[in-house]
Amino acid sequence: MNISHEQLQLLINHCGYGIGNINSDKVKTLIIGNESGTGDAINTKEFIKELEVKDLSVSITSEAYPSRSAFLQFIARIVRALEGREGQWFEPKDNCNVWNEIRMGFYSESAHLIDIRPLPRTTEGESWQYKNIDKKNYERGFKKLKSKDTFIEEMISLRIKFLQSQIKSYPNLKYIIAPGDAPMKKKFLEMLFPQLKFNSIEIKTSKKTMTYFKGNVGEINILVCPFFNHQNGIGYEGLEQAFELVK
Repeated sequence: MNISHEQLQLLINHCGYGIGNINSDKVKTLIIGNESGTGDAINTKEFIKELEVKDLSVSITSEAYPSRSAFLQFIARIVRALEGREGQWFEPKDNCNVWNEIRMGFYSESAHLIDIRPLPRTTEGESWQYKNIDKKNYERGFKKLKSKDTFIEEMISLRIKFLQSQIKSYPNLKYIIAPGDAPMKKKFLEMLFPQLKFNSIEIKTSKKTMTYFKGNVGEINILVCPFFNHQNGIGYEGLEQAFELVK
């Protein structure tokens, strides 16, 4: 598909998922992802078409469609723990007494999810859908948050300005958690908060040793960590340690 200028603007200005665009005062936890999936839409074209005609920003999942995404379930776990809700939020499914709540996805009245890259894909491994945008330049540009390609550079600049404005609109923000692609997320957060200084922390679980980055700006605790899942990411142990660090 050739994405139109209007569609691209719509995606660049897409504010993510959760409560933030309805009531910014309620946002206490912000999750920064890489790029949006396509939800229940069958492909990217369908997702953009739906985005043009209805509001997809209230909830990324509904009770009718429990989330099968480990990423979204990990968000549900840590967000609900940060809200102080009782439950075994960091236990595997079979030992978890709040699994039914986790499987419904991350949606919460205190959390919002944004993505750095504006173009949605069903998965990062799917064939490239945007014929009039160079895939290599796009991915390389958003990894470095700058590009020699003037079109991609403008897209990056517009997206960063939009996200910076959005994040600064949350007056009661307490936690920012950025899982995956640590160099890019660290750079973005350092651009957003020039006074931010990160400390590198080694985290050991029963499976591996990982590096997390922690900092704070005023009352906001900020954590950059490996990706949220239990196969090649931080796992339940790493997620619990992320909770302890950011809390």
